This record gives sequence, C-alpha cells and structure tokens, in this order.
Amino acid sequence: MKSLMTNVVRLVAAMTITLAVTATLAHAGETMTDRCSSEVAIVPAFGDQPDTIGTIILKRGPNGTTDWTPPFTVQLSSGGRIRWWCHSTTGNAFDPGTWRVKDLKVGVGCQIFADGQPESCGPAPDIKLGSSVWNGWTPERSRCGNRSNRIRARLGTGRLLQIECLGH
Repeated sequence: MKSLMTNVVRLVAAMTITLAVTATLAHAGETMTDRCSSEVAIVPAFGDQPDTIGTIILKRGPNGTTDWTPPFTVQLSSGGRIRWWCHSTTGNAFDPGTWRVKDLKVGVGCQIFADGQPESCGPAPDIKLGSSVWNGWTPERSRCGNRSNRIRARLGTGRLLQIECLGH
C-alpha cells in the first residue's frame, strides 16, 4: 500500500511539473508576421514615438533583410499589445492606412420646398478624418498570444516584419 501511495504521489508530481512547463512555454517561439515596406521602429513602451530613447530601428540592407535583433523587452499596452511604427508613409500621405475616422455622424437630409413638403430625402453622412502619422511614421500594433513582453525582430523581403515572442 505504501509503494502504491508513493507511485501515485510521483505520478501526480510528474503531471504537475509537465503541466506547469507546458503552460509556461505554450506560446514561446510564436512568430508574428506583419508588413512594412520601409524602416520599422519598435518603441520601448506602447505610448512612445519613434524618437524615444531606447527605440529599436530596423532598416533593410541591400538584400532587403535584416538579421534577428538580440532579445529585448518592451512595455505593453493595457491590452497586452506591442507598439511598432512603419516609416513607409513618407511622401505617401494618401495611403489609406494612415487615415483614421475621427468623427462619424449619419443622418437624413431632404430638400424642403416652399409649401413645407420634403422631397429628395436621402442619407447625409458627415465624416471627419484625421491622420495617425507622426513625422512619416504610422503606428501599428501586435500582440503575442501569451502577452510576452520579451521579443526579437527582423525584416525580410517583400515587406515582411517578423516579431518573435520569447516569453516574460
């Protein structure tokens, strides 16, 4: 009976260790794939801009790629997101990815004639747009499945940006 109890304790301990290791490493090594056609700035904290001290700037070499950065740590948003900026909007102010809807109102507009009768009624939207660009940089965001704040990154050909989640 004592050996049965010892074996059960060992089995439970082994299962507990296995579950703990598996849960900790569940998303380690996850690589997020994004796109940016020029330089990328990965800022130290979600609310930072590309000129913040400690920003990691990735710039493609002649072959269109970069090596992996050494691992580094970033401060996430409250939603667990990493902020990175794409510098591809310089001279491209009409890129749709740089515009944000600031205000949207939808109503109905009608022509009113002298006798007070409405005619030719239809939708009358009012949309105000604003730009998210800062000095040619467009803010983007990504999130590791395990909300990792320790990452490394590289640029590849064809606008490729890869961010590898390394855990906490």
